[in-house]
Amino acid sequence: MMIQKNAGGYLTVYMTLVLSVILSLCLTMIEGARRSAMRMEAEVITDSAMRSVLAEYNRELMRQYNIFAVDSSYGSTVSGMGRTSDRFKEYMEKNYTWETAFPLLSYRDFIGAYPEEAMVTGAVYLTDDKGRIFRECAIEVIRDDLGIEAVEQVIGWTSSADLTAADSMDVYSQMNSEAGEVSGAANAERERREAERASQEAEYEKACLESAEAGTEEPAKPELTELPEEYRSPVSGVSDTAFTGILGLLVDDPENLSRRQLDQNGIISGRMSAGNVNTGNLYPTEQDTGFADEILNKALFDEYLMKYMGNYRNSDSGDVLWYQIEYLIAGKDTDVENLNSVATGIMSIRAGMNMIYLETDSVKKAEAGAIAAAICTACMIEWMTPVLTHAILLAWALVEARYDTATLLAGGKIPFMKDSSSWHSDLDSALAGKSPGSGGDSDSGLSYEDYLRIFLLMTDTEELTLRAMDIIESDIRLSPGNGNFRMDSCIEMIECSAAIKSSYGSRITIQRMLKY
Repeated sequence: MMIQKNAGGYLTVYMTLVLSVILSLCLTMIEGARRSAMRMEAEVITDSAMRSVLAEYNRELMRQYNIFAVDSSYGSTVSGMGRTSDRFKEYMEKNYTWETAFPLLSYRDFIGAYPEEAMVTGAVYLTDDKGRIFRECAIEVIRDDLGIEAVEQVIGWTSSADLTAADSMDVYSQMNSEAGEVSGAANAERERREAERASQEAEYEKACLESAEAGTEEPAKPELTELPEEYRSPVSGVSDTAFTGILGLLVDDPENLSRRQLDQNGIISGRMSAGNVNTGNLYPTEQDTGFADEILNKALFDEYLMKYMGNYRNSDSGDVLWYQIEYLIAGKDTDVENLNSVATGIMSIRAGMNMIYLETDSVKKAEAGAIAAAICTACMIEWMTPVLTHAILLAWALVEARYDTATLLAGGKIPFMKDSSSWHSDLDSALAGKSPGSGGDSDSGLSYEDYLRIFLLMTDTEELTLRAMDIIESDIRLSPGNGNFRMDSCIEMIECSAAIKSSYGSRITIQRMLKY
């Protein structure tokens, strides 16, 4: 007998249940992969768009001053974060357009993403915090190019006790003050003796009249008070020519000096004073460095300025000002005024340094003392000999300083502290106001550029930063296509936000910050 069995439907139900679970898992994994790919794509495209924005840095600013920053005006008269935001959105949209990105490929986009929103939400300008951002960029540029030893040497010069003493010593005023004090004493003594002599003569005449009336013998003529010689200041020749037409005395061809002038209208320092500048809405924290690091950073910034800007010894005829470093130090409108101010400063410091040396040279002090003693003795004011000696030494130091400054401007070097072998003027020519000329063949000591470094380190950091930005802005405006260039249009860091939406329903938000 054959037994017949009927198959049940449990296998079909089992497979249906299993496949539905597997299918749900696969669909979930596909959707997860889609969302992960969407996020990865959004991050890559956002980063790419931000880098594309920063890649549009101002080429002339980079070429001349090695500073990377986006000119948010893009050559126009309108600047600000809004124009940069438009560029960012444009790059985002182009990167999400597959026909633009891959024109030779034809396939289906299984992500279906597009930028719903894209904008630059924050920026940092070079001029933010009174130019601190620009200064930090400059320090970063020069730190890789320069040995720290050279900077530390400049710091050592500036912090030396001798230079500090010389800088605080007003040789010219002290000389005139002490010479005037001696002159006043000489005149007072002469007036006192003249009055005493006149009194003696009056008494003698009265005695003669009385004896004549009485018919007695005329009295003997008394010994009258001796009158001193008229005082003639030994430093008058120095006083008359010390700072009169100083550049004419210091340079060989004053007629060839630059006559260029900086137009103060519209430059960044004036706009910042008026509050008419673009400001960023991001605030990078300033590192809290110690005093030593602060001085080092200041010296590094000064060295950046020395490398990328011209001066009297190294100028570029294509710049707005030829003597740019001198402008940073003095802040005057014209090249001649700035050079004159720096030359006067060098001469003052050199006079102080020379005076410090003369105080230690017993031979030169004795020479000056002998002349002072002779003059004071003839004028009968012997007690003023030490004062006049000091005034003569100051005059001598000042004349030697004129030689030093002329030598520096001619390209020579002068020892930081002199000795008898490096001294050039004699006392007789010094008192006549005659400088020994200028050198230029010295191979040891400090150069003109070294003194510029010292003055830069002694100049207020914020003032120096503003003046440096004045120079950069004015120079960049001379280049083609940059007539509207503004330092406060230059963006150094951006913060971007993008909202990416998918046609499959997903939406993500990306926020990034990027700087040079």
